Amino acid sequence: MTDSLPLRAPAYVRHFGTLVDLALAACTVVVFVAATLATGVPSPWPATIPFALVLGALVLFRRRWPMVVLVLSVAAVFAYHLVSWSPAGWIWPASVAYLTAAATPRVRWVAAIGIAQLVYSAVDARWILARNLPRYLIHTVGEALLLAILIGAGLAYAATLRWRGRHQATG
Repeated sequence: MTDSLPLRAPAYVRHFGTLVDLALAACTVVVFVAATLATGVPSPWPATIPFALVLGALVLFRRRWPMVVLVLSVAAVFAYHLVSWSPAGWIWPASVAYLTAAATPRVRWVAAIGIAQLVYSAVDARWILARNLPRYLIHTVGEALLLAILIGAGLAYAATLRWRGRHQATG
């Protein structure tokens, strides 16, 4: 008559979501700073590093408030491009936010936000048209393709979670 104690999951299993969020935040910061430096920004301190830290901090809240994180990430990208010139893209800095928000039922809003960002990006890069049409097309089509891939991956992830939930519930 001693009841066995329920086994507790190992710490890495219990905290897996937090560890993933921390890893994604760190990758966001490192990749954005590295990519910006690779595009020729002379000093990352005035705008690049603070912006990267803001994006990384937002990633930590992506599970609880995915749409808020997406809107704030897009606003941060707009602010970054207004404050500092950079050939860095418009969609990829907010990739984690787009992917997470696309896995929610508000996927139409995610697409609308992404399209608005793409239109602004295309208008903002119009100065490239006169100098280098292929570069402009690669920029706009590449950003649109990335947005489509992120939304598709978010939808696939959500479908996988629904499928897994249905099959676990049935036995």
